[in-house]
Amino acid sequence: MTSARPSESELVTEDSERTSDMNSTLGLPMRWFVPMALVVVILAYLFTPAEGMTAGFATTMALGGLLMVAGNAIPGLNRIGGGVIFAILIPAVLYSYNLMPESTATAIDDFYTLSAFGEFVVAALIVGSILGMDRSLLIKAGSRIIVPIVATITVCFALFGLIGYLTGYGLGKMLFYVVGPVLGGGVAAGAIPISEIIAQNSGGASTDYLSMLVPAVVVANTVCIIVAGGLAWLGRRKPNLFPRFNGNGELAVNKSSLTVPVGKAISSADAVRSSIIGLFTAGMLFMIADAMSFYVPSLHTYVFLIVLCAVAKIFLPVPDFLVQGADIWYKLVANAFIPAILVAVSIVAIDFKQVLTLLNDPVYMLSTIAVVFVALFAAGFVGWLVHLHFIESAISGGLGLADFGSSGDLAVLGAANRLELLPFLSISSRIGGGLVVLALSILGPIVL
Repeated sequence: MTSARPSESELVTEDSERTSDMNSTLGLPMRWFVPMALVVVILAYLFTPAEGMTAGFATTMALGGLLMVAGNAIPGLNRIGGGVIFAILIPAVLYSYNLMPESTATAIDDFYTLSAFGEFVVAALIVGSILGMDRSLLIKAGSRIIVPIVATITVCFALFGLIGYLTGYGLGKMLFYVVGPVLGGGVAAGAIPISEIIAQNSGGASTDYLSMLVPAVVVANTVCIIVAGGLAWLGRRKPNLFPRFNGNGELAVNKSSLTVPVGKAISSADAVRSSIIGLFTAGMLFMIADAMSFYVPSLHTYVFLIVLCAVAKIFLPVPDFLVQGADIWYKLVANAFIPAILVAVSIVAIDFKQVLTLLNDPVYMLSTIAVVFVALFAAGFVGWLVHLHFIESAISGGLGLADFGSSGDLAVLGAANRLELLPFLSISSRIGGGLVVLALSILGPIVL
């Protein structure tokens, strides 16, 4: 097997009508998805959804998918991740202003809380993002891009931690409520585990803190996309601004040094088998990580999960069927459940009035925007020092850390016209985001 990361188009070939926008329409053709999802949403509004996973999944997946379709259909907004913004904010608006039945919101809250839905999704994303990545790409490309990624995280933590300390804003507050959410890789893989780390060290429920993390994620993603477009424009206008400034999509100066493996198609039967393997593997590794955190309670379970996966991937001969299983399970969860978890988190954890208050806080807003620019220049400069092109390194190691994650990666690369960098942004979002969570878990007992 050349790679364990075939594209969705390779996995689904029998129905030519299926859209590639799997996150929004859940793999259905648009003309089928919209009426089916509307039926679910209307029923959820008119009747109290049944308790349990069946109605919970259906309600959140339908509402999340519709909101993502709507957000991605609006010109301009679709360039800055409009679908994700709609899915994470509009349910909170509906609930905050009594435009959603209390019974529906309660059913979604119960589903999310009782099933530990967030834990389920985050575990799948962590395990799949690390174990499912092609090992040769991870080692070969990761060894180059990891340098600007680590440097970016270090610079942002040190600089903004110092600013928070000196200005009285608070070192812990700056790191956990601004820098962490911006560099954490989005809501599901970043803000949710960070909120749990805060709750573990400060007390209270993790959902109480998510409202204070989401605005930074949304604002940073928007800035990332705008800046990516600006970099692309500057690269066209001044391609030789200084040596190794613009690689026109090539990360490394030596074009032959980094190649992306080409994935191969798998059958439907293998996809089902791989999904089962991935589900079980993620559960097993999560239980091991949870047991380890019992003996070191200062470190969150996710930290041990990240370390376990990284050690296994780099140092152990992980068989292809486990790699493929983790990868396919990751894709299934990312495509099927990201809209659902965004809706659930929006209703359960986000106080929209508090979001508006934070957006009106100039220190919070300026700090969030500044983190994106510092990440951009740190990644670009350090990458340039290790013979990567400045623009490509800035996008891969800086903006890849600060955007929404997978959907943000695509939006950023679309704006920069550099889609060939996607594997490197994936390393940045997944491995880099994991390092951010790891660092915050270590710092939590000290600064919170």
